[in-house]
Amino acid sequence: MTVSTLLQPKPETVADLDGHDRVLPAWPVLAVLWGYPLWWAAGLLPFAQVAMAVPMVGFLILRRRVVLTPGILPWLGFVAWMVPSALMIDGFGRLVGHGVRFSQFLALAIMMVYVVNARTTLTPRRVLDGLSFTWVFIIVGGYLGMLFPDTRLTWTIGRLLPGALAEHEYVRELVFPTMAEIQAPWGAEEPFVRPSAPFAYSNGWGAAMAILTPIVVANVTARGTRTSRCLLVLGLVAAVPPTVASTNRGLLVGIAVAVAWVALRLLLRGRWGASLAAVTFGGLGTAGLLASGFLDGVTERQDTVDTTQGRADLYVETFQRTLASPVLGYGAPRPSFTSEIWVGTQGAIWNAMFCFGFVGLALFVAALASAVLRTWDAPTTSTLWLQASAVVACVLSIFYGLDRHLVFLGIAVAMVLREKYLPSSDYWNDQAPPLGRRRDHG
Repeated sequence: MTVSTLLQPKPETVADLDGHDRVLPAWPVLAVLWGYPLWWAAGLLPFAQVAMAVPMVGFLILRRRVVLTPGILPWLGFVAWMVPSALMIDGFGRLVGHGVRFSQFLALAIMMVYVVNARTTLTPRRVLDGLSFTWVFIIVGGYLGMLFPDTRLTWTIGRLLPGALAEHEYVRELVFPTMAEIQAPWGAEEPFVRPSAPFAYSNGWGAAMAILTPIVVANVTARGTRTSRCLLVLGLVAAVPPTVASTNRGLLVGIAVAVAWVALRLLLRGRWGASLAAVTFGGLGTAGLLASGFLDGVTERQDTVDTTQGRADLYVETFQRTLASPVLGYGAPRPSFTSEIWVGTQGAIWNAMFCFGFVGLALFVAALASAVLRTWDAPTTSTLWLQASAVVACVLSIFYGLDRHLVFLGIAVAMVLREKYLPSSDYWNDQAPPLGRRRDHG
C-alpha cells in the first residue's frame, strides 16, 4: 500500500482512484451515522467510530493506494503526539481515560482518511444525509431527556464488563448512558433538569446541535428543494423545547457564530440576497428562543451557579500547571487545587494543552484551523455553511470538550477537502446542479 498527498492533482487522479484501485464501501462510515440510536442504546456510542475503524483499516490496506489531501496531516500529527504523552500518566484510571480518548481520535483520523478515499461510494449527498439523520436523533434525545430525566440505560454492553471496571465513574458514564443531567446547586429552588441524551452532559448535547445544525443547513441548501426546506423548518421548530430546557449558552453562541459567518462571507462576495436570507434565518431563530423564555432560564441558572468565574479560574490554573510540563503535558486531566472540577476538562483546547503540552495544543489548533483555512474559497452557500460548522467548533473548543463531536466535523471536513482537491467535483463547483436534482450512484 502506498500513500500519496494531493497538492495539485492531475485529471487522471480520479480515474486512478475510481477505476483501478479497490472501491471502498460506504457502510463503515454510514453505520456510525445511521446506527447512532443503536450504538447509544447498546452503551457503545463512545466506541462506534472505534469499532468501525477496524474494517476501514482493512479496506484501506487492501486498496492499492491511499490518498491524503492537505488538511488531514495535522489530525494525524495530533494523534501521534498523544502516544508519548501517555508516559506522564500516574494512575490506572487515568490510563483508561487516555486509552479511550486516544482510540477515539485515532479512529477519527482513520475515518477522515477513509472518507477522502471513498469518493465513489461516500458521495456528498450520502455523507450529508447521514449527518442530518444524526442531528434529528439528537433532537429526539433532547425530548427523551425532558420526558425521562431520571432514566439510565442499564441493559447495555456495560453488563458484560468486570464489576470493578463497570463501577469506575468514567467508564460508567460511557456504557450506562443517562437521559438528562440533573443539577441541584445550593440555593436553587428546584433542580435544573437539562436534557443530554445521547450524551452524558447537557453541554455535549448543545455542542452537537451547534456543530451539526450548519451541516444540516448545508445539506438543505445543496439540495435546493422545497421539501428539504420544509423539513429543516420542522426540525428547527422541534429543537426549540429541548434547547430551552438545556439552558445551553454555548449552543446559542455557536448558532449565532455560524449565521454571522455565512452572512458576512456572502455579503463580502456581493451576494446581498443570500446574505439577507442567512440573517433572516438567524433572526427568526433568535426571536423564537427569546419568545420561548430561553434567556430567562439561562439567567436563572447563572444567578444560582456562576460557572463563568469558575471556568476563568480553572483556565488560569490549567495554563500555570502546563508550564511545569510544557512538552508532553500530563497525559490526562488531574484534580484541581481550588475547584471540584478537574483541570483539563472544561474546553477542548485546554484539554489539549494540559494533557499533551504546548506541542499537542499547537497540533490540535492547527487541525481545527486547517478545516477553516483550507476551505476559505468555498464556492457555494452550501460549502460556506460547512465551513461555518468548522468555525463553530473552533469557538466551542474554548469552553467545551469535543471528543465525541469532532467525528461529525471530521467526516464533513474530509468530504469537503476531498471534493476541493480532487478534480471534477460536482459539489465544490458553483455551476453544479443541486444534490436534490442529481442522481447519486454508489
